[in-house]
Amino acid sequence: MQSPETVNPCITCGACCATYRASFYWAEADDRPGGTVPVEVTEKLNDFRRVMRGTNQKNPRCIALLGEIGKSVGCSIYELRSSVCRDFDVSWIHGVRNERCDQARIAWGLEPLPAPCMAPETSPDDPQHTAPPNRPPLPRAA
Repeated sequence: MQSPETVNPCITCGACCATYRASFYWAEADDRPGGTVPVEVTEKLNDFRRVMRGTNQKNPRCIALLGEIGKSVGCSIYELRSSVCRDFDVSWIHGVRNERCDQARIAWGLEPLPAPCMAPETSPDDPQHTAPPNRPPLPRAA
């Protein structure tokens, strides 16, 4: 069982899939050699790009998004999703805030994801304190 800290917040969110247009290079669709995105869930945007159905409208919601935003969601084509979906990082996944993730969450009445907590620093006088790598240990007070 995963602890709450390790659960991917995307499975309870889905806000990005119902806020932004998901457009990608047309050859990513499965009607082209090497393409994976099921063509039936896409529509033509222009000669070079396709979009996920439902995302190119005033109130977007990707056709592949299942569930209730902010509660429990999933992607019906997750393993076949486009590069734009694969490249959209949840805030703080690599220690970096994703402003677009936060904006989508706010648009759906969700709080932005908090920055990860850092381990508390120990005092040099603490017996558990270890010196940072490549630095000599700090002298102890007498």
